[in-house]
Amino acid sequence: MNWLRHPIFLAILALSLGMARLAAGTATDISGLQYTGYDNGVLLPGNSTDPEWAVTYANVEGVNYHGNSQYTGAAYVVDDSPYISAEDYVQNTGYSEWITAPGATTTNSGTTTSNSGGNYLPGNGTSGTNSAEFIYTMTFSITGTGSGTVGNQVAISLTIAADDDYAIYVNGATNTNTHSSTYGDLLSTDTSSVTGSNAWTNSSMAWLANYNSSSFSSDAGFVIGTNTISIVVTNSNEISGSTTQTISDPSGLLVYEVGGEGMLVNGSPVPEVGAWLPVAGALGLVGILTWQRRRRPAPVSA
Repeated sequence: MNWLRHPIFLAILALSLGMARLAAGTATDISGLQYTGYDNGVLLPGNSTDPEWAVTYANVEGVNYHGNSQYTGAAYVVDDSPYISAEDYVQNTGYSEWITAPGATTTNSGTTTSNSGGNYLPGNGTSGTNSAEFIYTMTFSITGTGSGTVGNQVAISLTIAADDDYAIYVNGATNTNTHSSTYGDLLSTDTSSVTGSNAWTNSSMAWLANYNSSSFSSDAGFVIGTNTISIVVTNSNEISGSTTQTISDPSGLLVYEVGGEGMLVNGSPVPEVGAWLPVAGALGLVGILTWQRRRRPAPVSA
């Protein structure tokens, strides 16, 4: 007898595959992805706070900030920037606006402890005590079966512009105790999914995914439940390395076209309900019924 074809083995195999999928977690839906400067179907007014995006960590001129501080807390919608009006930046859209960190001013020499509607922030160079980095975060949910790391295919697209440079992390663990010129020290040992330089005019779509395809690479560790997208924005004033300059420099973030048709579960733009569970159950039931049928004694003829 070929035991590989035995109905009991097939039933156990089907149930084992089902349990494995449960243990890994199977995504069926994605919700809560947010554009910057947009909430509940309307654009937010300038100089208001964005309830969905926050600056959770900043390193400004060698000092760490987190919680509610001069440079961290709810992000602000940029009120009126000459860089937007002069079209030096990617323009606001009908469903997204530029945001910036608390503490931004309207002039490059302004000093304040609260956002005054501008987008000028400290930051000169990519290293040294006069550099500055700000981590913008947004949370969203992945629902499905099981728990932990998502085992099936999930991909999320977004378009991002930033002044000056950015690096995107998925579920990165923020490390507020150290600082250097590398993003790795800002987000533990995580690897960034997407990076960009001099990105205030960027309008290219990027992908965050947990599998490889012809369009993107596996670079995001999604989980069932709450997920966090962290975007490290470096305000460098287009200076590489360290500098003695201390003047404030324009900085901000624009994120739009998040999800939509670029929100894929198992390759489909429409979140799919995991149909493998009833299939696995049916395979197991068929195997058991076949085994019982074979064990049933044959009728005795009169």
